[in-house]
Amino acid sequence: MSNASLLPPNSTPLERAAATTNAALGDIEVPIAALWTPQDCPAHVLPWLAWAYSVDEWDTDWTEQQKRDAIDAAVFIHRHKGTVAAVTRAVTAVLDDAEVEEWFDYGGEPFHFRIVSDSRFTGEADYRRLIRLVESAKNARSWLEAVVVRSRIEMPLYHGSVIAQGNKLSLGPRPAIPAPANATPRTGQAYHVARTTTIRAFEIRISVEPTQRHWRGALHEFRKLTIRG
Repeated sequence: MSNASLLPPNSTPLERAAATTNAALGDIEVPIAALWTPQDCPAHVLPWLAWAYSVDEWDTDWTEQQKRDAIDAAVFIHRHKGTVAAVTRAVTAVLDDAEVEEWFDYGGEPFHFRIVSDSRFTGEADYRRLIRLVESAKNARSWLEAVVVRSRIEMPLYHGSVIAQGNKLSLGPRPAIPAPANATPRTGQAYHVARTTTIRAFEIRISVEPTQRHWRGALHEFRKLTIRG
């Protein structure tokens, strides 16, 4: 800071004091670039940065990273509002791998679309937030038909069976009469049924891939031979 003053000689003491005080402002470092960068902005300034970027959805209970991501996506969403890209970018704040399918992609009603994801909701609040994000990013003529959350359940199915059989043969003066022993068959099995649950007006569909089947079997045979003189 330079000590030279540009005030005229007839300046008042108040003016000289104000000039001295304001001259110190130039020495204060203000990170202007960081303040306007969502990922570098100080955490306590994020609400004001969100206001400046016109973020549509904001919650003080979000984590710091969620707040930064919402601000970071705001510019793209506002530039592309009404497009599939904007809706996709908006809903990824709730479902990381969300995809937007338009009606002609799955044979739906004209001007309808649906959200498809392999993620899952953590609660009703996330679901309502997703709907608000979709409504703020989509165009006026398109309607959200369903939210499809795919879930894979892997459940191996094992089937086992055992058959034990014994034959008793006696040789003597009389003709040999084979006497089969009692055989006790045992079998075990399991059956799994998957159902599809549909919730209107928005849908949650559960699809289960065919379960694996493993078949195991065992056969035990016992023979007893007696020879008499």
